[in-house]
Formats: sequence, C-alpha cells, structure tokens
Amino acid sequence: MITFGTWLDFAGGHLEGYFAIVFGFIGLMALLYSISRVRGGAGQVAEYYVFVLLLIACALGTVFARDLLLLFVMWELATFALWRLVAFYRRDDDVSAAGWAWYMNFGSATLMIVGLALLMLQYHSLSLDTLHGQPISAAPAVLLFIGILAKSATLPLYVWLPRAYRAAPAPVCALLSGIAENIGVVLFLKAFVLTFQVSHGFMAFAAGLAVISSLVAGGVALNRHTVRGVLAYSTISQLGFILLGLAVAGYYGLLGALLYVGAHAVAKAGLFFAAGVVEDATGTDDLKELGGVARRAPVLSAAAAAVALSIMGIPPFLGFFAKVGVLAGAVRFSILLGVGAIAAALFTVVYLARLYASVFLGSEPAREPRPMSAFPVALVVVMAITSFAGGILYYLPIGFLLKGMSGLTGAF
Repeated sequence: MITFGTWLDFAGGHLEGYFAIVFGFIGLMALLYSISRVRGGAGQVAEYYVFVLLLIACALGTVFARDLLLLFVMWELATFALWRLVAFYRRDDDVSAAGWAWYMNFGSATLMIVGLALLMLQYHSLSLDTLHGQPISAAPAVLLFIGILAKSATLPLYVWLPRAYRAAPAPVCALLSGIAENIGVVLFLKAFVLTFQVSHGFMAFAAGLAVISSLVAGGVALNRHTVRGVLAYSTISQLGFILLGLAVAGYYGLLGALLYVGAHAVAKAGLFFAAGVVEDATGTDDLKELGGVARRAPVLSAAAAAVALSIMGIPPFLGFFAKVGVLAGAVRFSILLGVGAIAAALFTVVYLARLYASVFLGSEPAREPRPMSAFPVALVVVMAITSFAGGILYYLPIGFLLKGMSGLTGAF
C-alpha cells in the first residue's frame, strides 16, 4: 500500500488490476484515435490531451483509492476533465452540453459529500479498511447512490449523457462510455459490495432501478434516428445491465457484471470509433441519410459488426459470457428481474441490428462517402479482434477476476 498521511492511500489487487487494464486500454486507443482525427488550434489540442490524460489518471485513482474522501477528490477531478472535453469544439450547443454534464455530476457529488460527512460523523473515518463490514444507514447510502446514478448515467439522472454524446468528439465518447461512466460502477462496487453491509431491500431497489433504466433506455434507442443518439441510449441501457449484476451480486451476477465492464467498454469504444469514421466520410450521422457504407468500407463493416455482436451478447464474443452471467444472477435473485433483464437484452439486439443495417447495408448509399483513413479503421479492427479473442479465451479474464473475488464469500 502507498500511504501519504492518513487518507491519501492507494492499494490494489486483482479487481483493481482488472479495471486498470480496461481503463488503460480504452485510454490508449482513444489517444491513438485522437492523434489521427482530432484537429484544432495548438492551444486547444494541447488542452485536449491534458484533459484526456487527467480523466484517465483520475479514473485509475478512483480504482485504487482506499479512502472515500480520496475517491471523491478523484471523482470531482474526472468531472472537471469531462466538462472540458465535451465542450472541445466550443460551439454553443457543445458548451451547453458540457454545462449539463457539469451541473448533473457536480450537483449529485454535492449530495455525496453530505453522505460522506454522515459516515465520518458515525465512524470517524472514511478509510475503506476501517469501514469494512460496517452497516451503512439509509441516508448516507441513498446520498452515495444518487452520485452513482448521475455518474453512471442511470435513470432518472441520465439526461446529461445524450447531450454530451452529440457534442463531444468520437474519441471522447469512447472515453465516456468506457471509462468516465464506469467510475460510478467502481464506487458501487467498492462501497456497496466490497465494504459496507447493505440491506437486502436497498440492493433489491438498486437492481430494480437498473432494470428499469436498461429497459427504458433500450426502448428509446429503438426510436433514435442518429448514430450518436442510438449509441447514447445504448450506453445508458448497458450501464444499467452492469449495475444490475453488481446489485444482485452472487457468483454469476458479480462475475458477469465485472466481465461486462470490459466487454462493453471495448466494444462500445469500437462502435464510437466506427461512428467517427463514418461521420468524417459522409458528414452526417443521420440514419436516414446513411446506408450502403459496407460497399465502400468492407473491413470497417466487418469490424463494426463484430463489436456490435459482442454488445448484443452473441457467442463467441466476450459480451456473450458477460451477459449470461448477469442474466443468471438476475434470475437467481428474482424471476421478475430476470424477465426484465432478458427483455433489455433483446432490445439491445434489435436496436443495434437496426443501427447496423441503417449505416452499413442497403444497395445505394444516400450519401456517397469520401475515402476513409486507414488508421482509425485499423483501431476499430483492433477492438473487434479484442472482443473476439476475449470470447475465445474467456477463461483468462474469468480466472483473473475469480482471484480477486475469492474473498467475497458474503456477496456470493
């Protein structure tokens, strides 16, 4: 453990290492994509890379933090970086979208700090080691949970995310879906699964809200008419799926949720990279004006299909094993939750199939695409290969996670 004073403590095992690998990989791929596609003035671009690195560093700090106050500081710094990145292009709509992201996340964090103060008054410490095994009362639990709902874009505090996805550059969207929004998942895992004794009723409520969020967002995704609109609500739906797995806990729920953090982060980043390539080539993300891209870009089409299949949960991709785990955990916890989770999974298949067909299929494209740069297409291929290899070698990430979950007998 690295210790600086009484609260600046970092430590990690296999679970923290897993998140670090996922966040580091997504961050690296987003940086590579940015080098090839992000353009602007020298100062603007320099600021962009500073805040990308700050977001990645703060996400890793959240993962390894062993004190809730330290975790909160990392959380707020990540929010600041997110705010600046969403407003990268500085257009009026971009600034407005960044403002929404800031207000929602900062407002919920204000409630979180009240919850932390209540815990400090009760236990005289915010160290996760000191708090381990202690019961958490309703007030601080709810206040922390509100912050998690906002950061992980879960119903009803998801409204900032679609705006952010419309405004931000494609690699920033990949960072949002793969890293920033998973910070809420990290806090839920650290606080409500690994540290505090939480009532069954609270976890049941969290699981129910996660299912509802996944269903509602999936239904909205079916009716969006832009690529970014579909991907925004898809991300909200899949984050609900992850929170469901953590809330129902048990062997299958936890393993499925943690596995799906990686599967979704990789595949959704791949879809955002593909969306960015298509936008650059056609000048639009309106589904009514797209179509037939596969005729001009068969490699991109195949790679986008692979990452979409992983999010759908189709074998042999990594997303299949993750979704099966969450579904099994939900069914074991409650038949009603299981049915809701299955319905949400089916929504995912339908709206992603519709998105793929609208963009890549069709005999004649509504807009003739310009030549596409090979490097960002290659990054989508890397994401597709990673999703496929993760599924074929599924026992490797599962074995790694199980070593970190060996002490969670209470959650099992």
